[in-house]
Amino acid sequence: MDSMSTTLTTPKDALLDSGFFSRADVEAISDQLNEPDWLREFRQLSWTVFEDIPMPTSSDEAWRRTNLRKIRWPKFNITHTSTLSPVTDPTTLPDDVQNALDLDRPAAGRMVIVNNQVIYHELDSSVAEKGIIFTDLSTAAREHTELVQKSLGKEAVPPSNSKFSALNSALWQCGIFLYIPKGIELEDPFQVALVLEGEGSVIMPRTLIVAEQSASVNYIEESLSHGSHGQALNVGVVELYPAEDAQIRYVDVQQWGDDVYNFNVKRSVGPNDSVVIWETGQLGGRLTKSYYDSLMPGNGANVEFNGVFFLQGKQHLDIDCLLRHTGLATNADLLLHGALKDKSRSVFTGLIKIDETGQQTNSYLKNENLMLDETARADSIPSLEIDANDVRASHGATIGKIVEEYVFYLMSRGIPRKTAVRMVVEGFFYKVFDRMHYNRVRDKLFNAVSKKIGN
Repeated sequence: MDSMSTTLTTPKDALLDSGFFSRADVEAISDQLNEPDWLREFRQLSWTVFEDIPMPTSSDEAWRRTNLRKIRWPKFNITHTSTLSPVTDPTTLPDDVQNALDLDRPAAGRMVIVNNQVIYHELDSSVAEKGIIFTDLSTAAREHTELVQKSLGKEAVPPSNSKFSALNSALWQCGIFLYIPKGIELEDPFQVALVLEGEGSVIMPRTLIVAEQSASVNYIEESLSHGSHGQALNVGVVELYPAEDAQIRYVDVQQWGDDVYNFNVKRSVGPNDSVVIWETGQLGGRLTKSYYDSLMPGNGANVEFNGVFFLQGKQHLDIDCLLRHTGLATNADLLLHGALKDKSRSVFTGLIKIDETGQQTNSYLKNENLMLDETARADSIPSLEIDANDVRASHGATIGKIVEEYVFYLMSRGIPRKTAVRMVVEGFFYKVFDRMHYNRVRDKLFNAVSKKIGN
């Protein structure tokens, strides 16, 4: 390709003709991973869907405020290797990876994936004895075919969901499969570190979590970069399937480097009396577009979402959240707080959708934004779509600056201005942190945000 100038006006061709992936890559991945026939067919179908779905553009409502024209698709290398080799001792991993794994705290299992390769994996023997499965998705597809096949790419995130979900469905090389049998409740979390390394590196992780009836599990995923990339790419998919009366807590701490383009579709399907808790910290990346969708077809299904973000430089974050109430007496509560400085920009689109069958729904979402510089920008677009007549549903959004009265009050107690501002910003985020009953998650996100705030 001589230049990008002719392809920028046709985004679909820019992506398909970039040369960094093709249908041949789909076949090569299946051969490399020795996949069963059903998965090979799934990938091929996904590639066909990917080719058929047009590339999103600013004329699409969901992408109207997020521009992809600066991405140089030919610079990405899906086969990029890493300097990090597989290890059996996690203390030999780089410090930032060790920190992501919380090695000083207990865990039910841990995994490290670098550039689509698993370099570390552990599962506590006492946990394995309970019938819990925690392994890479490729191994699970071969060894636990029935469990994986009935859920992968089905109700939560089928290939037809979007352009990027189809791309992931066709080309994922790494992934996590977590299965919790009926009635098993675990307090210690499963922890995963996703690492990008090298110029033009690409990772397409796929996470599938299944919790059987009355089971409970906590899962923490942290993403990070090693060094600069020029440009790097993450295209991720997460599917959560709690059974009746089960609970899944999914935590992600996103700390990609400032040269990473990040696209995700994360979706849960909640049957009767199930609980899904999303907790997220969005701190890195050059451009991020992430969907957090919560489907509640079951009666009494519950969803809670607690999120924070801190943007600086020219970072662009676009979060799209759907709370869909189909079952009877479902509940959802979403709170997202973000701070922005320099020339960063955030976009939040939140929709509460209540179907005709969703009577007795109780749903609320709120997004609050703190502007630390005049040059930063935040767009908040909450909305309601209600087809039932016996519901409680509301939303809210705020965009404002630091209240100088708060800063003055602290300074009058002898606290320097920089410290006072920092305390006000931390207090703004604590409204979300206080909702996180899991101390480990609260500490991880607080430390990550504090590091971004600086002195």
